[in-house]
Amino acid sequence: MTNNTARRLKIGYVPGHAEGNAYVQRTQEALAELGQVYPLSPSTKSLWRLLKFRPGFFDVIIVNWLEYKIANPATGRPSWAGVLAYFMQILSFRIFCRRLIYLRHNTYPHHARSRSANTLTRIIDLSEHFYSTTATHSGHFTDKYYVPHPLYQEHPLATKGDHFIVFGRVMPYKNIEQLIRHFPADEQLIIAGPCDDPPYFRKLQTIAEGKNIEFISRFLSEDEAQHLVGTARGLILSHADNDMIVSGSFFYALSLGTPVIAVKTPFFNWVQRELDVEGLTVVDEVESIGLALKQQVHLPAETILRSARKYFSLATVTTCWDALFAQLQLQDPT
Repeated sequence: MTNNTARRLKIGYVPGHAEGNAYVQRTQEALAELGQVYPLSPSTKSLWRLLKFRPGFFDVIIVNWLEYKIANPATGRPSWAGVLAYFMQILSFRIFCRRLIYLRHNTYPHHARSRSANTLTRIIDLSEHFYSTTATHSGHFTDKYYVPHPLYQEHPLATKGDHFIVFGRVMPYKNIEQLIRHFPADEQLIIAGPCDDPPYFRKLQTIAEGKNIEFISRFLSEDEAQHLVGTARGLILSHADNDMIVSGSFFYALSLGTPVIAVKTPFFNWVQRELDVEGLTVVDEVESIGLALKQQVHLPAETILRSARKYFSLATVTTCWDALFAQLQLQDPT
């Protein structure tokens, strides 16, 4: 691994300790190759804990998902108290670091109402001016720095079964309702993940009646998730709204050598255009997924994982972070 950084950096990371969030753990592993990683709380109420550090203590602080608080979780409308808290956190973090990086995962918060999306997007766009730079996990942005999303922990590759899978929290924005309507009756689908909206879940169950569709409506253990995704013929991503930039489920499937069938988004269009990732099928709309399943070409799991490593391995992620830090002149001036 090439490391152009002249010394080990002090790297603050928000959120620091994310229970069960393998993405945070993997990203911190990559950053630990470049310096000491300090977990920092995303809570506004925890800002006082920064006082144990002197101003400018951190070479860099990397911020994820702070913007979620600008939308009221109950109404999906802008929360002006949340907006104030968000900007207060940004300014507070700036006091304690030389550079502040915003890693933008979403265009606007998932729980936002559609009519509030433009307002919330503009607020987040404005906030980018208060950071040293903005990074994302998709290279289709011309004004943001691209850092690859890491693959998840690798496990022995499993033999594929007959089922397809939708994996993760079941929420309306993921367009699962339309997927069920157009899913072929002679194929097997497992929808695995908790749903916090009982009426919506009952609606999905009603639509699925008469089809070979199984719901596992709860959090899965790591072993369960690994088995269900790892043995699937393919993971389906039916979400094509503008809020999400990339899907963690895509990288989880690749880590297990499982093919992915996805509705086109700017990210997937970029991957198809710029990267040579095996096992990815992109369709124009949910209605086309059934045909894509029928035309699926079998690829060995090893082939899919090997191609993914070229672009999303931990070593590649570390190298890209190192290059960004060099661009931000975080090297020891001496």
